[in-house]
Amino acid sequence: MNRNKSLLIMLIIIAIVFLYNLIFSSKNGGGFLDEMREKEIKSIISKKYINYENHNIPFLVYDNKDSIVIYRDWWDKVSIGDSIIKPKGSLELVIKNSNKIERFNYEDKFGLETQ
Repeated sequence: MNRNKSLLIMLIIIAIVFLYNLIFSSKNGGGFLDEMREKEIKSIISKKYINYENHNIPFLVYDNKDSIVIYRDWWDKVSIGDSIIKPKGSLELVIKNSNKIERFNYEDKFGLETQ
């Protein structure tokens, strides 16, 4: 009986540690905003596409090889050939061409303001 009790306590402790790591590692370990904050971009948008196989997520391709996720609300405000600028450490994305400057913020998916 004592051995079964010890085994049960060990299994409960292992389950608690597993659940703790599962829950809190996703909150602290490199989320989407942390990943975006680390990117630095100074380029031209070469392609726009929606990845239908991955929850219909919209992407912008720049440098003909790298891509960045954008919110759907921004899709119509961005065109191929626009400049794309995002400083490292920031969550602000600037899209501009000769006619417009659009500022978007990943923390506020509806963007900041149009200039």
